[in-house]
Amino acid sequence: MGLVAENKKLSLTACKKILNTDGMFYTDEEIIELRDFIYHLTDIVMDDLEKEKDMKSTKQIEAHNKDKP
Repeated sequence: MGLVAENKKLSLTACKKILNTDGMFYTDEEIIELRDFIYHLTDIVMDDLEKEKDMKSTKQIEAHNKDKP
């Protein structure tokens, strides 16, 4: 995958609306850190899903070609 460009991430204002509720208030720095951490985790999960998909495809191809010369 790769890192998400800053201009493609959820805005700080949008993150504040989500996070600063129910009496909880985060600093801008904390929100940015949380947002970046979530994007990083998402990147890891997406990479893992892509590898799993590739592995399945490879196994299907190998199974299909198993009896062919």
